[in-house]
Amino acid sequence: VTAIGFLVGISGSVTNQSIVVIAGVLTIIAGAASMALGNYLAVKSQKEFYDAMEKVERWEIDNKPDVERDEIREIYENYGFDKEAVQFLTKKVTADRELWLKVMMRDELGLTKVQSPGIAGILIGLFYLVGGIPPLLPFIFLQPLTRALIASIFASLVVMALIGGLRWWLNKGNLGSKIIETVVIGLVAAGVGFIAGEAL
Repeated sequence: VTAIGFLVGISGSVTNQSIVVIAGVLTIIAGAASMALGNYLAVKSQKEFYDAMEKVERWEIDNKPDVERDEIREIYENYGFDKEAVQFLTKKVTADRELWLKVMMRDELGLTKVQSPGIAGILIGLFYLVGGIPPLLPFIFLQPLTRALIASIFASLVVMALIGGLRWWLNKGNLGSKIIETVVIGLVAAGVGFIAGEAL
């Protein structure tokens, strides 16, 4: 979406195709680096928060076990279990310190362990690069600029339709609506880029 928005915008403001290619490559590389580092910091912050809260919960389990047992009991009561089931589950969970901690983190605080910040950063950076390449390729291989622009928009629509299909595969729902929603978002980005390019 970023790539097509930028490429459409710059195509509307310059006539030299090599400038479009160079600017497009630099934008995609800078965007990938920015997304990778931003995601790294976001996931690292999540992990630091999780670790800090885990320390607090460990301390509370060790130093205030009765209070923590009551909290476990309350969690299962809120889930609607009867008194006998609540007693059984509370006893079972609190018999295993690591399970107890996991339940407190997940069900009391709503936190789950996050993936490695490094891997998260690399993955988002790679996906950004992969997503940015199809809209750029027509500007490298096709001339004139208008033909490359039309091919770039078409390539982007195909990629976005595939992403919409992937969203449907992961989340189910209506296939057509997932594809249309993803494509419309891409078209809006392209339209904004075009208007900005024309204005500039």
